[in-house]
Amino acid sequence: MRLLGNVALVAVMTCTSALTVERGNAPMDLYRAGNYEAAVAAGETEGSGESLAVAARAVLADANLRDVPCMTCLKRAEALARRSIALDTQRPEPYVYLAIALGYEARIVGSLRARFARIPEQAKEAIDRALAVAPNDSWSLAAAGTWHIEVVHNGGSFLARTLFGARVDTGEDYLRRAVAAEPENIVIRFQRALLLSGDFAVNRETVTSELTAATMTEPRTAYERALKARAARLLDLIHANRRQEYVALVSRYQGYPS
Repeated sequence: MRLLGNVALVAVMTCTSALTVERGNAPMDLYRAGNYEAAVAAGETEGSGESLAVAARAVLADANLRDVPCMTCLKRAEALARRSIALDTQRPEPYVYLAIALGYEARIVGSLRARFARIPEQAKEAIDRALAVAPNDSWSLAAAGTWHIEVVHNGGSFLARTLFGARVDTGEDYLRRAVAAEPENIVIRFQRALLLSGDFAVNRETVTSELTAATMTEPRTAYERALKARAARLLDLIHANRRQEYVALVSRYQGYPS
């Protein structure tokens, strides 16, 4: 009986170990650890809408942490997001990742080429679908806020309002709602700080508050840990009154070519 009990115990331990390895190799676990290529591979191997969305997120994280913009990376993220949407239209995440990829692509090619390629319209359509699926989702709200402010930033307030209905105050409202929906999200707080830095003289207090909050929040992923370090670097530049360096670093963190 003791031998049978020991055999059973070994079997349970073996199964538990296997499950632990399997969980550790899941796309989202790999993403959280910062193993982005492994997360992409696992996501594509699994092939579900959810796993492909994680793969798109991993590619975007890797692209954003690079020193120079990577159009190939963004096209890859865009393709993964579109594949995810084709398999599952009821998740907000792939729509958000599609909009993010398109937004970064627009920054690389410039506002004129982006307009000819209808990138603002494509991104807005993806964001509207994300909000339709999950109206109070923090990522969807943040993407909507980013879209409004970026379109105004790239096209000017008159053209942005006339051609696309984009407004800075609408964007800021979306961003406030995104932070309220998930206050512990370092990515959203950091993104809000970058966007509002476009009018730093007016938004200095809010920008500083968001960067400070980002540095005081416990990261949940390797990507959040990297953004926390970036927030601390920007805060140092603000406190040292090194405005030119601050502006240049914000531009690089937003994915604009140098």
